[in-house]
Amino acid sequence: MKSLPCWILSCAVTLAGACRSTSEEHARWQDVELSAPSENVLWAVAGQELQRLGFPVGTEANQANNVMRSGWRTTLGAFRGEGHRERAEIRFESLDGGRYKLEVRVEREDNMDWVRPSDLGHAKWEAAADDTETAAILVQRIRARLPEPLEVGERKKARG
Repeated sequence: MKSLPCWILSCAVTLAGACRSTSEEHARWQDVELSAPSENVLWAVAGQELQRLGFPVGTEANQANNVMRSGWRTTLGAFRGEGHRERAEIRFESLDGGRYKLEVRVEREDNMDWVRPSDLGHAKWEAAADDTETAAILVQRIRARLPEPLEVGERKKARG
């Protein structure tokens, strides 16, 4: 019988830890391979498209490590759970022949404050599922600005 309280306490601690979620648990990356004239052009286009989608310029951009993270884009709501904030992260990996692997994630957190959900100063942010739609839009907008090079095959002789 002495082990029953220990077992209950152990279960409670385990369940309390399971209720907390981190943003990495919700990570859903969109990835694509694309061509770009240079890494600098790709970096500039990605930054411009982040800003065009309303993501503020972040302080965690590191071109040496090929990682760009925006600031938080915040939308507040009148009720608990309606408000949210999103932050985009873009990773680049150089491949052969002017090709790059691009990974995009839009992290989301919901405002779970009961008392003043429309007051940013009282927001209680909790990790939520990533915004995969916005990540896909960002990928598509970057791809559209960096068209694929034309591949020309052998020239055929005209019949005549």
